Amino acid sequence: MSCIRLASIPRILPRMVPVKKSPKKSAVKTSASAPSIDRGPKRRFQNRLLKWYDEFGRDLPWRRTSDPYKILVSEVMLQQTQVDRVIPKYHEFLGKYPTLKDLAAAQPDDVRETWYPLGYNVRPYRLHSIACEAVEQYGATIPKDPEKLQAMKGIGRYTAGAVRSFAFNEDAPILDTNVMRLLHRVFLGNGDPKTKKPRLWVMSEELIPKGKGYDFNQALMDFGAMMCTARNPKCMCCPMRDFCQAYPVQTK
Repeated sequence: MSCIRLASIPRILPRMVPVKKSPKKSAVKTSASAPSIDRGPKRRFQNRLLKWYDEFGRDLPWRRTSDPYKILVSEVMLQQTQVDRVIPKYHEFLGKYPTLKDLAAAQPDDVRETWYPLGYNVRPYRLHSIACEAVEQYGATIPKDPEKLQAMKGIGRYTAGAVRSFAFNEDAPILDTNVMRLLHRVFLGNGDPKTKKPRLWVMSEELIPKGKGYDFNQALMDFGAMMCTARNPKCMCCPMRDFCQAYPVQTK
């Protein structure tokens, strides 16, 4: 995907003239407590991101359901795995294990075999364990309560936030690799984003427009995966470039 044309996307981003980089005032206020994003950059980021997503957001099968189990399956599969590899396996897996009860009743090694060849083979065992816990403790449902959800073995803060946001339509923050890179570049600019995860979690929560957690979080992930990529980001046609602290990004 280039600045001029986005593959598999119906419209073309406008061609932008490169702008000479000049020092930008940081959009983040730092204090002894949590950082706060200035209102202007915050609103520009929210509005431009949602507008971009409305035009270029991906049509993915797990976005056509609000079933917490199916969303959980997609989130676990997407860990360290590209979307194109996940889509066919997602359909196959749910065809064989359509419910939490079906997955819990299966043999763990059979689940792992169905998972092949996605890799990171601890994941199918972890997913099977979650299904067993859900059947035993929550009546074969994924708990909506944030503490109970994150207390389940194998569900971390990101996965819990994704399930809450995409299945229960809550304004819950998420912070995967793509989102962390995007927020760090736009609002912080310098340093290693991994060392600033606590600040980035606060930003992720603070940025969510009230009542729009589902679309906003999906937009964050798509923008990080399609525009603000790890290598060769599309800086020249990025709608955030006029206030991005890292613009233009230099990658190796």
